[in-house]
Amino acid sequence: MTYYLGLSIGDHSPAAALLEDGKIIAVGEEERFLGFKHALGQMPIQSIKYCLKEAKIKLKDVDVVATDWNPKIYLKKIAKGGLGKTVTNTFSYLGLKGKINVLERLMQYHFDAKKKIIPVEHHLAHAYSSIPFSGFKDDCYSITVDGYGEMTSTLIYHPKEGKIKEIFVPHSLGVFYTEITRWIGFELLEEGKTMGLASYGTERYDMSKYIKWGNGDYKIVPNLAEQLEKNMGPRRRGGEITHKQKNVAYSAQRCLEDIMLHLTEYYVGKNNLCLAGGVTLNCVTNGRLIRESGIKDIFIQPMANDAGGAIGAAAYFAWKDGKKFEKMNHAYYSQGFSNEQIEKIMKQAGLKYDYVKDPSGTAADLLADGKIIGWMQGRMEIGPRALGNRSILADPRREEMKDIINKRVKHREPFRPFAPSMLEEDKHKYLVKAYVSPYMLLSFDVVPEMRNVIPAVTHVDGTARPQTVTRTQNKLYYDLINDFKKETGVSVVLNTSFNIRGKPINREPKEAIATLYTEDMDALVMGNYLIQK
Repeated sequence: MTYYLGLSIGDHSPAAALLEDGKIIAVGEEERFLGFKHALGQMPIQSIKYCLKEAKIKLKDVDVVATDWNPKIYLKKIAKGGLGKTVTNTFSYLGLKGKINVLERLMQYHFDAKKKIIPVEHHLAHAYSSIPFSGFKDDCYSITVDGYGEMTSTLIYHPKEGKIKEIFVPHSLGVFYTEITRWIGFELLEEGKTMGLASYGTERYDMSKYIKWGNGDYKIVPNLAEQLEKNMGPRRRGGEITHKQKNVAYSAQRCLEDIMLHLTEYYVGKNNLCLAGGVTLNCVTNGRLIRESGIKDIFIQPMANDAGGAIGAAAYFAWKDGKKFEKMNHAYYSQGFSNEQIEKIMKQAGLKYDYVKDPSGTAADLLADGKIIGWMQGRMEIGPRALGNRSILADPRREEMKDIINKRVKHREPFRPFAPSMLEEDKHKYLVKAYVSPYMLLSFDVVPEMRNVIPAVTHVDGTARPQTVTRTQNKLYYDLINDFKKETGVSVVLNTSFNIRGKPINREPKEAIATLYTEDMDALVMGNYLIQK
């Protein structure tokens, strides 16, 4: 057997992933261990410790250590000359090379083992975070889209044919969408807010002033941020969101969708498609691709952002070594806690709690009674979306739940939608042109007559971003939804991540307990234990 350790070491979302041959053993995201979102500027040391502990091995037992950024890309650019570009690329090379050297030393210090880190080009790491786990084998195309890699912002790739098309910085769909997000008044890495806000727009503005596309390519104008302020006024800095800002969000969102649809039709045709990169977390765009592009099938793994580069860096070398991969069927690769560990923490805190034989049934009863509950079970899901192991749950039939949770629990903007988790076999009952969506990465229209049945998870434009759940993927969560169905006739629950605004998803029991008692929630179900306020 061969162990591959992949590391994501960009400016944000550091992570580690450990593969045994082609099988994922563990994935850690540094933000979850450090307690601050995106863990900006950090190295994935705690994530490495977790992965090694989960596998019960030491760093010296790992055969390949790889990272998702490759400084050698800058050397190639330097060789092409041009003083300005040469200076810039030299500094980029030295900075990234230095960062890898520092990480090698940190690993030696923390793990008493000297390991050489092998770099993988950023967009190749994105591609291989998806391709090997798609079930398509090598019969697929990959589109990776983000703000930027070393020099690339978009890569069209085929595992047999290699690179088909690269679009280089400064031309970047990720940068385009980020600058729109900042103009509206949100911050870096808050692009999901723009996607949610877009549904409130009614007028589409011409975005061709800022980005043009066609013939399998796109270009953005220089100094995009300045151009936005010149044409549309200054960036919002506090205050109410105007209708104009809603329209800009709507226009940018539709523009993103149109360009992604164009690239897919141009390069992928009727073949299988794998997606990765931060832009591909945009579930509204992904939903259009599966419905309108004519592709055969789609796969998007749940940690498609930069953290997923850790999986891709490891998988890149495992794939090259001919290891066998199976389709990723769930997202539960991070830390879990036993009943014994949970009870010990509750006793130390002096809490009153009850042992429940059937946590799923207990939770379903509470939801049917209108309670807002925390749900912490098994190993933690990877990626930014809560998928039923670290979730806040509520009754989707109660329209007021959206405003209650946004205001009193999550402390976030009122326009932010919540997701429905539903039994996969019932998806056609609730969704128009439904498709399997286990990782909450596709958006669909809600069947019109069901919009009043599940109003708390139906967005203002009549859409939803569902998680379809099977018993094989997550038995406890499936049973909870099924028990709720038996009580109410509705096989859907409202699901949002178990955290508060500005914090990462709760990793451990003490964080879940703190959230219960500091926020307007009613109960917490952890393992076989129930805490009620």
